[in-house]
This record gives sequence, C-alpha cells and structure tokens, in this order.
Amino acid sequence: MSGLITRADIIDVTAKDWNTNISERTGHNWRRVNAMVADQGDAMIAVPGFDFFFLEYYLSGSHQAHFDGEFAYGDTWDGVLLPGCVSFLQCDTAFEARGSGQGTVMQAYIDRSVFSDCATTLIKGDPDNVAAGGFHGRFDPWLKTLAEALLEEARRPNIGTDLQADLLTQQMAVAILRSQNAEQVKDVKVRTLADGDMACVVAYLEEQMEDIGGMDTVAGLIGMDVYSFTHAFKATTGQSPAQFLIERRIARVKQMLLGTKESLADITYATGFSNQPHMTSTFTKHVGVSPGKWRKAIQQ
Repeated sequence: MSGLITRADIIDVTAKDWNTNISERTGHNWRRVNAMVADQGDAMIAVPGFDFFFLEYYLSGSHQAHFDGEFAYGDTWDGVLLPGCVSFLQCDTAFEARGSGQGTVMQAYIDRSVFSDCATTLIKGDPDNVAAGGFHGRFDPWLKTLAEALLEEARRPNIGTDLQADLLTQQMAVAILRSQNAEQVKDVKVRTLADGDMACVVAYLEEQMEDIGGMDTVAGLIGMDVYSFTHAFKATTGQSPAQFLIERRIARVKQMLLGTKESLADITYATGFSNQPHMTSTFTKHVGVSPGKWRKAIQQ
C-alpha cells in the first residue's frame, strides 16, 4: 500500500499536521520500536495509514475523540480518552480523526515485523489468519503495565535496553493478538462498567485526586453501591479502585517531578497522599527508587 506513513516520517508528520508536540524523544533508535511522549491539543487529521502498528497510552489530561476508519470492531468510534487507557491502530488502514482537549500520551511505533513474528508463532502458520484490529480507549491492565515499563526503559536506559524494548513490544503484540482472537470464539459474561460510567469515574478520580471523598462517593456517581462498584471496576480494569487510584497518584507524582520544580511536600498535597513519608514510601515501593532519586535520574 503506497503513501503510508513510516516510522522515519512519523515525528515530522506529528509536529507538522497533528497539533502535537513531541516532548520526549525517548527510545528513538531502538531496532523495532520508537517510544515518544507527546503533548496533544485540538486536532482534525486524515491519515493514509501507517507502515507500523501504533500504540498510545494516555498519561494525563483528556480528549473527546472521534475516529472514522476500517477498524476491527466498527467503522467509527466516539468517546473520551482518559489517563490509564490504551488505544491501538493497525497498519495499512486509512482513517480520519478529530479530537478536542489537552493531554499527554506515550506513543509506541511498533514495526510490523513484531506482529508478523508473534502471529506466525501463535498459530504456527499464516499470520494473516490472526486478527490485529484497532481499538480505542481500552482499560487493559496488562497492556498498561507493558506501556509503563517501555516508558520507564526509555527514560532510564540500562544495559540491554534494546533487547528489553524488543521483549516488551513482543509481549504487547502477543497480548493484543491473543485477546482479539479469543474474542472471536468466547463470550465472557462478566459484569463490567459501561464506557460512559468508566469515563465518569476516571475523570472524577483525576480531577479530585487531592480528596476523592470516599469510595461510596465514587460509586454514587454512577448510581452503584460500593460492593457492586468495586467488583465491576475490577472486572473492567483488572484492579481494585484503590489500586487504580494509587497508580494514578504515582503517575501524577511522576508528571510533576518531570515537568515542575514543585517541592516534594507540595507534590504530596497535590496528589492526595496523607503525608510526605507516605508518598515517598508508596512511590519507592512501586517504582523502585525514591521520588528525589527518580527526579535526578530523569533529569541527567
């Protein structure tokens, strides 16, 4: 298919045509994937298609988005993209999109060979028989974990970074291929939150991070009791609401450590932790280093 956007072109196209600023050109020289952090604004774009697979993990902010294109589960998609969600665009597919809002995302541009190799291994035959269709705004805990690991690898490169990036993208491909092809034959009857309810909850947690007012308040936003809400939330995201909120608070701490000169005390208050020692210990437990050391490492 001619006229496709390549991995070599994507940064220039993003800056020129998509009202998007690449704020961190991390991992640009990896063999089979690039990982970038981008700040997005209002945009209306027409894309002839990618010569690679495009995965986007939402870090902060929000976007009201609309997509028109030949994706796996319908030709159009309308919704709100929120922190913690993942979107995925397959290669060779033209689409139009428009969005309004301000947000920061991690984008991974994955060489098509990653999916071809994984598909061949999964079915031990023709990779074209395995679906790899696009999706938008999905709260997938495993893809979220892999996206965050790829971003950490990009920001804090170590020995074997190229190999680790390759392994992480292979795991992304396997997760997408397995979930999409399993959906063709399995009807999972698990109560989950509707997209609109999930969007409402996540938006509230992001906006009221300093004080969410208790889980009964959150559940009440969508007319549910705490017990039913907690189980439906975990079925949707793979995490309890408390675990999800901790991860969002840590993500906000990282964002403030990276983009501001705020003190740790001010960051503690802004992210809803009870006190600075609690913030420091929680951050260290989940990230592996203290907030101060993490800030120094990424600023080197």
